[in-house]
Amino acid sequence: MIIVTHRANLLLALSIGMLLTLIVRVAFLEKPSITTMASPLGNRTICVDAGHGSPDGGAVSDSGTTEKEINLSIAMKLKELLEASGARCVMTRTDDFGIYDPQMKTIRDKKRSDLNNRKKIMEQSDIDIVVSIHLNKFEQSQYFGAQVFYAPDNVEGQRLGRILQKSLIDILQNGNTRVAKSVPEHVFVLKDITKPATIIECGFLSNYNEEQLLKTEQYQMKLAWSIYMGLMQYYEPVNQ
Repeated sequence: MIIVTHRANLLLALSIGMLLTLIVRVAFLEKPSITTMASPLGNRTICVDAGHGSPDGGAVSDSGTTEKEINLSIAMKLKELLEASGARCVMTRTDDFGIYDPQMKTIRDKKRSDLNNRKKIMEQSDIDIVVSIHLNKFEQSQYFGAQVFYAPDNVEGQRLGRILQKSLIDILQNGNTRVAKSVPEHVFVLKDITKPATIIECGFLSNYNEEQLLKTEQYQMKLAWSIYMGLMQYYEPVNQ
């Protein structure tokens, strides 16, 4: 079991307070004011990649829950939080479909084209950070918990990955003992990328209890908030 430090408790309390404030404002159709919501994310450009997209559904649970839909929902919630803090958010997709070239006919060619186009977006010179949202699935059902992966041989990506992993644990999953890891070199979207870039596996569709959580708007919002707070911490002057 992880021992939660005083700092982690303080972070949790502050993050919950900010989240409740944001929810109340949204409920009353009030956009959070950027001038009153000072943020180290102001003027940053962040690429949020919602993994997969039709015809590629990604992982599928035993009950039929598809990864692509949950990825998009979390990504869109993160987009709202980032933009409310003054960041510019570049999305790889905003609907159910992948971003393959229209002339592609086979599923294999569509997947290859989709990955190439995602990487082109991620490598745009004006993008500061890449966050790719995914879900995990194993054959065994006992595994659970969000985990962050970063590009190999990328020092800033490693730092970002560790901060995001800690934020997910501190705010969302105190029982999660996973650590941020480098992805294998064959993972195409992060291969040779020079800017800070991460893949966040937000949970396991192969774990029944976690699948049920992942399907809810409330838990998706908590995931988006945890990622958002991690990005805030990454850009705080004390962490530079």
